Amino acid sequence: MKSRAGWLTAGVAALVVGTACQDGDRDRRETTGTKVSANQEVEQAQERSEKAFDSARDAQKEASNQQREAANAQEDLQRKQQELQQAQAKAQKEAQEAQASQQQAQSSTQQAQSVAQQAQASALEAQRRLQQGLTVPQREVVGQNAPVQPPAGSAQQPQAVASPQAAPEQQISGQVLSASDQEVLLSQRGEPQLRLKIGPSTQVQVDGRDASAADIQEGAQVRASYRTDANSGEPQALRIEAQSQAQPAAPAAPESGESSPGAVPRQQ
Repeated sequence: MKSRAGWLTAGVAALVVGTACQDGDRDRRETTGTKVSANQEVEQAQERSEKAFDSARDAQKEASNQQREAANAQEDLQRKQQELQQAQAKAQKEAQEAQASQQQAQSSTQQAQSVAQQAQASALEAQRRLQQGLTVPQREVVGQNAPVQPPAGSAQQPQAVASPQAAPEQQISGQVLSASDQEVLLSQRGEPQLRLKIGPSTQVQVDGRDASAADIQEGAQVRASYRTDANSGEPQALRIEAQSQAQPAAPAAPESGESSPGAVPRQQ
């Protein structure tokens, strides 16, 4: 009985020891598992923290980029506003200059019209005065190289022979403004036209008679031929035929049955 009781006691003790060992192992395993779970949670928390930090950093970069883009857009807007203001100012200035140019052109046109009207009025007045003061009709300039016809009853004057290299002979008709032994100034329609130089070979006739240039009266009608001197360029008179303003009137033809004083009766 005692042996059986001893073995029973030993078995119980061994069972208790085994149970205690099992409980210790289980506690150790549970503690180890708890530590592993805590480490995993810490790692997961760190990963989440890193992801959150990365997200925050990316968000900050995105915000910085957006802020920079907004600043660039604002600068572009300000630059475009300045360009628009400059373009508006330039357009306004050009419009003002165009308006000033148009006003100046209108003023110039009005002045030109006024000057033209005054010139036209002066020309009409001069023409009217010329028509009123003109007593002897002016003769037109004859064609170049046309010979001068002497008055009826006058001696035929020898024609001047031009050298092969001499300037062509020209003709002019006009009224004498002044005359001297050196030159004769002719005019047409009241305006000075030509100053003829008188030389030793110049042939002068007044009312069909040989004379000198100084014998020509002011206002006399003249037909002259001249040639331009190749050296001096001045017109040299070759022939001058002048007609005085006052000439004796030819006696009127007597009517049938009458005779003029001093006339010899015609034999029947």
